[in-house]
Amino acid sequence: MIKWRLTSSWWRATWIWWYKIHWEITWHDLPSDERAWYGLRQPIWFHSDAALHYEQAARTHTSSAYRRCIGMVPEPQRSFRLHVSRVFGVKSLADFMCEGCAWPSQQDFVQRHLDFTLVSTTPGQQVKWLRVLYKEATQIVERLGERELVLQTPRAARRMIPHLGCKSGVKVCLIPAIPRSALLRIVWTPALPTKPHPMTVHSQRADEEQIKSFVKYGKHLRKILLPIFADLQFRLAFRLLPVRARFWFLEAVHPRIQYCVRDECDAIETEEHLFFECTLAAQLWGHLTQLVSPFFRVRPTWYDIALATKTRVRDEWEECEEVVHDAWHTLRAVTLHFIWTDRNR
Repeated sequence: MIKWRLTSSWWRATWIWWYKIHWEITWHDLPSDERAWYGLRQPIWFHSDAALHYEQAARTHTSSAYRRCIGMVPEPQRSFRLHVSRVFGVKSLADFMCEGCAWPSQQDFVQRHLDFTLVSTTPGQQVKWLRVLYKEATQIVERLGERELVLQTPRAARRMIPHLGCKSGVKVCLIPAIPRSALLRIVWTPALPTKPHPMTVHSQRADEEQIKSFVKYGKHLRKILLPIFADLQFRLAFRLLPVRARFWFLEAVHPRIQYCVRDECDAIETEEHLFFECTLAAQLWGHLTQLVSPFFRVRPTWYDIALATKTRVRDEWEECEEVVHDAWHTLRAVTLHFIWTDRNR
């Protein structure tokens, strides 16, 4: 047992975080005999599992029974149990047993844990509280179904490792041999998004499958593109580029803050205008699409350019489809980088 008020904020946050983890595999999945032995060796005073809690009798016939840890008792009984756990080394239900002995009787339990050196609590009061503790601990032992369990010395000396884990595909992974990917899936669940995905702003056709395809194909393109080109196309797809339309809140100070940087252009500078509709961009894409028109059935649109979609190739080029797509997206990435660099000069 520990004094919660004396622990650091880091340890408190860590324990709360550990308590909230929902493991796919727990000690309840063990065979009955191993499950009982494991339960007897668990830290008993403040365990989070309801199977190791004391169940108080319901106050009425309609209310449900309430369970609590056996360490959750009011003062001064709580301090007395802390004293018992510290002086007699009681950390689990198995510590209430002697080596090679079964669960003790109430009289043996009280006599073994009676401390006549504790002047703050009279022996009579200690006996009363120890009987209550015995009643609560016995209920948990009976729930485990092994009241007559005899502790074997080799087993009792075995180092306890939490029987917790998860499934990685069809493989069962237990602590400490849990892959990092599976561990992150268990201990951290991302919050549900409250805003639409940035890629859906380019087009409502960008559904979840399209987003996954972009991420998957982006990993492939990073192998054939320089990082500076791959980074720009990622930022364009996820709307991370600081185009002027995003500074609308400064319009009161700078009236033309949203407009295109080109003197002859009075359009608002969005991603689509800068990279596809403006004079320089339109000329570049017109020339580039004319070069690749023999390979594709349709002309690539802004949606295809911004989200790196795979345009359907003509029948005669189907055998070389991957090569055609890689060549097209390489030209696309270089063109996007040229437009962005020219704009920032």
